[in-house]
Amino acid sequence: MTVSWFGSGVGLAESDGHHGSHRHHPHHTNKLSMKDAVKALYPPKAARYFEMRGSSVNGTDRTRFSTLLLEHGEKHLQDWAVIAYTQPVINPTSSSPGLTSPRSKKTTQTTWAAQIASPTKSSRKSSSSLSAQASLLKQQKMALDKETYPSVHMTKIEGRLHLCSQSVVFEPNDVARPILRCPFNKMDAPPKEYPNKTDDPALLKSYEAMTVEFESSKHVIMKANNAISPFEAVPIHTLFRFTFLHSSPTSLVELCQRLFTIWHNYKTSRATGRHHHHPHYIPELEELLKPMMNRPFDPSNLLDVRERPLTSNIRCNLLTPLQSQPGCMVLTQERVYFQPALGVISLETTPQATSYMYPRDLIATARRYSGLKDSALELYWKDGTSSLFGFERKHEREQVLRLMPKVRSNGDVIPCHTDREFIVQASQEWQRGSINNYDYLLLLNSAAGRTVQDLSRYPVFPWVIADYASAKLDLTKEETFRDLTKPIGALNEKRLEYFQQRLASMEGMEDPFLYGTHYSAAGYVLYYLVRSMPEHMLCLQNGKFDAPDRLFHSISQCYSCVLTNHADVKELTPEFFNPNNDFDFLINARGLQLGATQNGDRVNDVTLPPWAKSPRDFLKKNCKALESQVCTSMLPRWIDLVFGSKSRGEAAKDANNLFHYSAYLGPADLSAMSTPQERFQAELQATEFGIVPDQLFVGPHPLRHETVDESFINPDVGRTFSGTDDGKADTWELLETEDLPPQGDDGVSREDPMTESHDDVNSSGVNPSGKPINLPPGMQSNPFHAADTVNPFGGDKSSNKDRISIPMSGSGDIVGTNAGLSSFSNIGKEPSLSNVSSSGDQRGKYHSPHTTQDPTSPTRPMPATSAEWDIKFLERSRLHDDAVTGTSFFPVDNDQCMLVTTSLDGGLKVHTVDLGLDGAGKKQQEGGITGTLSRFSYIAMSRGQVSPVNQSKLTEYRSHTARDPLACLSTASDSQGGKVAFAGGHDDVVLAYGINSGAAVASLYSHRDAVTGLDMLPRPPATTQSALWSKKSTHIMVSGSWDATIKVWSVVVASGETVSIDREPLAELFDADSSIVCVSAAAIPDGQGGIVVAAGSADGSFCVWNLHSDGDQVVIHKEAAKRGSGPCSVIQWSAEKGQLSLFTGFATGKVASYVLVDGSVRKASAASVGVAVQSLVHSYGILLVGCSDGGLRLIPIRDGAYFTSDLSLWPNVNNTNSPGLTSVSLSFMGMSNNGSGKCICCTGAEDGSIAIFELKRASRSG
Repeated sequence: MTVSWFGSGVGLAESDGHHGSHRHHPHHTNKLSMKDAVKALYPPKAARYFEMRGSSVNGTDRTRFSTLLLEHGEKHLQDWAVIAYTQPVINPTSSSPGLTSPRSKKTTQTTWAAQIASPTKSSRKSSSSLSAQASLLKQQKMALDKETYPSVHMTKIEGRLHLCSQSVVFEPNDVARPILRCPFNKMDAPPKEYPNKTDDPALLKSYEAMTVEFESSKHVIMKANNAISPFEAVPIHTLFRFTFLHSSPTSLVELCQRLFTIWHNYKTSRATGRHHHHPHYIPELEELLKPMMNRPFDPSNLLDVRERPLTSNIRCNLLTPLQSQPGCMVLTQERVYFQPALGVISLETTPQATSYMYPRDLIATARRYSGLKDSALELYWKDGTSSLFGFERKHEREQVLRLMPKVRSNGDVIPCHTDREFIVQASQEWQRGSINNYDYLLLLNSAAGRTVQDLSRYPVFPWVIADYASAKLDLTKEETFRDLTKPIGALNEKRLEYFQQRLASMEGMEDPFLYGTHYSAAGYVLYYLVRSMPEHMLCLQNGKFDAPDRLFHSISQCYSCVLTNHADVKELTPEFFNPNNDFDFLINARGLQLGATQNGDRVNDVTLPPWAKSPRDFLKKNCKALESQVCTSMLPRWIDLVFGSKSRGEAAKDANNLFHYSAYLGPADLSAMSTPQERFQAELQATEFGIVPDQLFVGPHPLRHETVDESFINPDVGRTFSGTDDGKADTWELLETEDLPPQGDDGVSREDPMTESHDDVNSSGVNPSGKPINLPPGMQSNPFHAADTVNPFGGDKSSNKDRISIPMSGSGDIVGTNAGLSSFSNIGKEPSLSNVSSSGDQRGKYHSPHTTQDPTSPTRPMPATSAEWDIKFLERSRLHDDAVTGTSFFPVDNDQCMLVTTSLDGGLKVHTVDLGLDGAGKKQQEGGITGTLSRFSYIAMSRGQVSPVNQSKLTEYRSHTARDPLACLSTASDSQGGKVAFAGGHDDVVLAYGINSGAAVASLYSHRDAVTGLDMLPRPPATTQSALWSKKSTHIMVSGSWDATIKVWSVVVASGETVSIDREPLAELFDADSSIVCVSAAAIPDGQGGIVVAAGSADGSFCVWNLHSDGDQVVIHKEAAKRGSGPCSVIQWSAEKGQLSLFTGFATGKVASYVLVDGSVRKASAASVGVAVQSLVHSYGILLVGCSDGGLRLIPIRDGAYFTSDLSLWPNVNNTNSPGLTSVSLSFMGMSNNGSGKCICCTGAEDGSIAIFELKRASRSG
């Protein structure tokens, strides 16, 4: 069973809508109904095609305005209630164009009348000028005729003025009047306030204030009488004046002036050939609208004050056919909110209407594309609708997907249609005959990234019937059917010969192709659906229907065309096979004026074949043909052409199935393009031409009732979150590393970090010269280094099979199990290879200043070495019913340690762990070198079965259950060895629990919201009394909360696990920009008693404070959130050799390190692990990073903070279901001076499981 949020220990799908209610279902009830899953994919009825859930974006359901009335890519910004006035302007160059006063108006009309009655002298000079003058006079006469152009003679017409990125649109309240659109590039000057300071003061009494006016040489009218018809351009120079009813237009005018300037400059530069930007992408316009796109979610839109956001503001677009509504998404434990980015003038607009969805209504999900970016997510709801969201980055899509419930309230699994497991089950059920052909094709289309919400990736279905002339359809004859073993372009041998000859003539070209058009594109979909989606056709065709002869008006003629026309190879859509749905795409139910063909026939309903008695009968017989035995036997071969092994490459060429190269573009191609303009053009070309579906199968698709294994299914299908935004495999990339000289043991900065560094340390702890290396006490040799001759794991190398060495991005080498990681003695070296970069923009150009390598030398792969990391799993167990939020080790004796865990299920548990240490480790135990970092995560919390362990090493020792979820954990010791666990909960309380006493020993109501971060800092030796350290205090506790505050507390942990926490904090820190996700604290090693506190926030920012012993608070570092960065999910201080280092992890997959130098924080290194980081811990030269894909990454660290170029990955650490790792901790047990002992690691996961394993660095001869 899946739990999808951490607000109350219950999944989103399990909530019944009442706060705090719980439902639980046993694991065995979880099931997936393929028939229920496919129902979500049925094309919706026309009336409900793309409606938003919750409130309307525009605040009213009666509005006629739609972004379909705008130019492609144009954005709707804001609207106001106004009263409109219009009047024609005959002499546009006049300084007083009219509509200024009754007197001037009369004068203007008299002048126009005179011009009509008496031609000017210049008009008599030539016949051409006479003709032009006659045309002008005719136009002027029409302008004066109120019946011809009523939109030019409006007086006191109430309505709404819509400001858009390319135009101003007026929507009258009277539906009989048309909507008017005035593009900025048709205006003479930008809109201005009227009257203004330069006008005649006498006019101020004649006209109302709050008025805007402008002139336009042309405007467009639409939807007169609320009828859907082609747009009409009005070529009359018109003066528009709008009086605002409720607000001042000053800010509107200022923005319009900037928009006018952008479009005027674009128009001018296009005319002179100096502007090469596409009108859909103009950098100046994007920059102007950026503040609107970055507007955060308004908390007042939450329907329940008890709701708590589970995510920060996630920028996204709500995608519907030909439309994209920008906004932001926020998930709570009850709802999914989408707030549209409307209202560019924030101080003058009311809160925008926000749509919302209930996750309990979710029935399916699917990964989708946004253009060519693999970053969209479609959510299917039980009422038959769906919502498609396009995110800026792939990891944001995955973050939302992980938060979605995986199980419905009735126990049914909520499938993700693009997961390989779902495709496997769907194919197996089709082979068994459990689902029919129609349902199976819908499922394959969805799995391949196709959806009815995206016309460029609309579901594709085959032409099945070839007989459209007979009076009776005989489905027993094979000649009745189209040959499904061939693509539509190869059915006509004569036409195929033409295509092949053209392909042969392209020999030597970079991208030869057989077909210059595709079988499915937006234009082809609307060709079929023009009667049910006429507004979309008008939008695609710039306000016009296609020519009547090119409209879809006959089934027989259409099929004949796809067999003979060289530019027509289109297949069908699902609507042709579903008799239970509307058939309005076949009849002209809206009474659209589609014109007449050249032979005089009016285009009305679609002409059906003789064998079809009615539109519904046509759909029934088409569906019957699709489900027939003849079609079923051929269908797998058509699947091979569209979704399978013959859809790409040489196999496609051999099968006469090769299309233009733009049909195969994907995320990787997009990322290789250098400029935004180039990427935009590529996306536009691909989406207009058509895109080949994702390849689902790598082998021939089996026939029905044929028994085969699942090897024919593409192993890489599903586009799971282990990849990157550009569609490439998960890569390890070192982004930057600074050349900061490390400090020696004496605190003196060395000139050359290569001198006397750890790269000279061998297994005995001495360098080759025989001089001992000054290592800190207890670390005379590195605990991870093992002698070559010692293998404590015996001959078992099974753990190595689970480890993956990830190459540097761009290195081109996939490193095997026994290669790619340098030996431990080399960790201290500066990376010297050219594929290591000093910044994200200089990859491949960096060279070490300590080498003689030429900086211009080409990139070369990492050298292989003989060292590797080994792990030996000791225990995998499910301890909690919800996500583990904290794990912490502490030793009991040489053979045992205690493991403390907390969870969102409210449980705090203590287990003894039998380690079975032997040898020298039993005699001398250094003990307690423990690094722990726990956090609550903005990710899905999945529950799953874990593999049984033959002999458990865990024994439950203590258990405590809190009323609310526990989100964070930290531990402290008393003077006599007692241990106290401190846990922060969603009830705003910090709980102190005595391990030995087995009871809660203290509690503190610490914040006004959930406590989400906690750290305990023991008092440094010889610290004197100060404002920060009282005489009795033994610890300082730092807590962070959703209320965006950090508090510092004085704590006394006395013998016998007696805890006292001051009720008033020592300090309160208010500099964080959003809710706190994680905190960490450390003592400054200067002997003055000061501390540093770091806190990561939900918006991706983090802040560092220096708290001086005298009580002063100073912000010494603040890293602002970056757009689309996701939360700063984990943060940890680490002290090594007198140096403080700070490690941070982000939902973007970025990991960064910093060093504290002279009271300031300086960046040391940054890297990307490719997936969201959820936990990390640093100790003794390694950084362990737990990620959302269930994998554990190990990054070697040099000089306390600097990343090397090696990384190890162990996937599926906790179990095969790959639950995200929400906590990771380390403990070194049985340490001795000669380096013996063991490093024990524990990971906690989203499903409540933990894994305990031994980690060791092993060196072997190469």
